[in-house]
Amino acid sequence: MKEYLLLLRGGIPMTSKTEAENKAEMQAWGKYMGSLGEKGQLVGGLPLISGGTVVSAKGSVAEPVKSAKEGIVGGYLIVKAESLQKAAELAKDCPHIANEGNIEVREIAPMPAM
Repeated sequence: MKEYLLLLRGGIPMTSKTEAENKAEMQAWGKYMGSLGEKGQLVGGLPLISGGTVVSAKGSVAEPVKSAKEGIVGGYLIVKAESLQKAAELAKDCPHIANEGNIEVREIAPMPAM
């Protein structure tokens, strides 16, 4: 199986939802992550803290995207799947989609021998 990065973008912030909505979302996440783990498809992943820094080759430093319209990266998952299509199917079941977010799915390239 190959590994894929799921970049979680956008979505409704927890601060904009009720306690009951946040609790239900966390339960959905627990179920989703548990299912991936049971099937041996979960490699890892975590939410990200807001902010950060973007460094370019020119030495300039900027803040990461903060606009919901542009899709703030709020977290990531690394999953195992047979193909990009299968990884996208895993992403469709992610609670982040129901939270009005989107997920960019990218294959992780194997590291060449050095």
